[in-house]
Amino acid sequence: MSEVQVVQALSQVWSSQTRQTVLMDDFGQGVLFLMLWDAWRKNTCRPKRLHVIGLLPCLPERDNLRKVAQTKLESLGDQQLLQHMQSLLAVWPLNLPGLHRLEFESGNVTLTLAVGPVAVVFGRLRACVDYFIFTDPSLLPQASALASVAALAFVPSQVDGLANQKAGSLTLVPVSSALCTHAKLSDPWLQSPIASNARHVVVVGAGFAGMGVAQSFALRGWRVTVIDAQWGQPQSTHQRHAAAALTPMVTKDDDLRARLSRAGSLRAQARWSGLPESVLLRCGAIQLQRDKGRVVDLSAVMDCLQLPEQWAEFVSADKASELAGMALTRGGIYFPTALRVTPSGLLHALSRIESIDMLSAQVARLANRSGIWQVLDSCGHEIASASFVVLAGGVQTQTVLKQSGLLKENARLAAMHALGGEVSFIPSADIGGGPKCIVAGDGYVLPSQDGYCVIGSTYAHAAKEVAVTQEGGAGNLKRAAGLLNIPKLTELYSGKKLDGWAGWRAVLPGRLPAIGPVLQAPGVWVACGFASRGLTWATLAGDLIAGALNGEPLVVENDIIEAISDN
Repeated sequence: MSEVQVVQALSQVWSSQTRQTVLMDDFGQGVLFLMLWDAWRKNTCRPKRLHVIGLLPCLPERDNLRKVAQTKLESLGDQQLLQHMQSLLAVWPLNLPGLHRLEFESGNVTLTLAVGPVAVVFGRLRACVDYFIFTDPSLLPQASALASVAALAFVPSQVDGLANQKAGSLTLVPVSSALCTHAKLSDPWLQSPIASNARHVVVVGAGFAGMGVAQSFALRGWRVTVIDAQWGQPQSTHQRHAAAALTPMVTKDDDLRARLSRAGSLRAQARWSGLPESVLLRCGAIQLQRDKGRVVDLSAVMDCLQLPEQWAEFVSADKASELAGMALTRGGIYFPTALRVTPSGLLHALSRIESIDMLSAQVARLANRSGIWQVLDSCGHEIASASFVVLAGGVQTQTVLKQSGLLKENARLAAMHALGGEVSFIPSADIGGGPKCIVAGDGYVLPSQDGYCVIGSTYAHAAKEVAVTQEGGAGNLKRAAGLLNIPKLTELYSGKKLDGWAGWRAVLPGRLPAIGPVLQAPGVWVACGFASRGLTWATLAGDLIAGALNGEPLVVENDIIEAISDN
């Protein structure tokens, strides 16, 4: 089939579908995707949502994509396609391995780019696919084999009369019932889109995780009720948390934690890109080479990974000094996209999104009444109710599950614990105005904000409470002095107690978060255990959970989902 014939065939069945998901084994220059998008936009009988998954070994550079695709599009003589191409180029991602989610038409048209060896990325997808478009028909048996070992859940095509069609360079394959993997069809991650009259979710927790989840549901048209005991109170958790860092991480073998960090950073940057600089400053970050303890050759790590410089690169001490605007004695890995975030400003901005309602109340437990989850206080009074609840309140999640009789003894969540920590504020004038970018290693120093730099941070094991202490401030000063090569910094504040902020981290074994369904309680999901990476994983958690309940292809690979959803 030609590209035009494929688009025509798919358009013919749109009136019978609420959602259509199409997988291409070769995304190429994206021309077929642009044609599908254009046809969807022009067809009044279209499904509400169109999801396209495109496989490709690596992402072409934006300029190369423009050059090749534009020539093909101009030959078709459709100006609208050229406009779609400009929209695609505007959000075209860096050539990073893994999954990239791009959204158009207010999220009703999505493109998931799966980057890497086809057999590998195909085996890591988690989605319900209605149609395959193959450039190589011989891949169909491979698709069937991969389906049986957890790659994709296949759902029957709703069209009986559309058989496999072969002509030219493309083969359109409606997924047949013979390829159904019934075990996968019961997977709570793979659901049909929830009916509009049930699109209400209660989110417990208004920190990074809770508000990240709330935003993701609200953007998909859901009504969201967020409940937090401290919401709107002067002593709310992040009220005095002046600044924090959103920085990716890398590992030599690009392991699961590095891939999860990358996925989370990309989703957060995409979701929060419209926020003002006072809330979100793209300043970059340098992770300095360690000179003692567990020393890892960061230059060798970067040589191994071969990542684009726009994402991460090793820089010398001289270059690091230039980037930081301060004399540093070590080089390290520079992350150009890293962000300094104002937590209170971020949470306030997310709370003001239309269709999000904020409630101040203490949640004690959940109870199910005829398929509806009631969120109850300690007296048993109902605070809110909905078919779906997301528990995103840090260690409170463990307590609520336990008091609801929903916490399994052998669950990872049963091992979650609270770890205290504090950051300190010092006048930026005392450290030469502060660095221009985040400087990290053993601790971190953030760029100046309102005349102060945030430095940190401490880790208090088995703490009974968290508070700003003289001891904690001294530890943070020592870390900052080592990072910035200012030995006299600790002397300057000798005997003085620094101002700062203290809070809890919810930590799970392995330092991986818990994101996913509570299997023994259909309709209840969790997003917690983010440790020190609340900013990194907040949006990703929301897009995973909200995406699952909207019947979307999931935004991270299957092996990551399995690792974080065992609760």
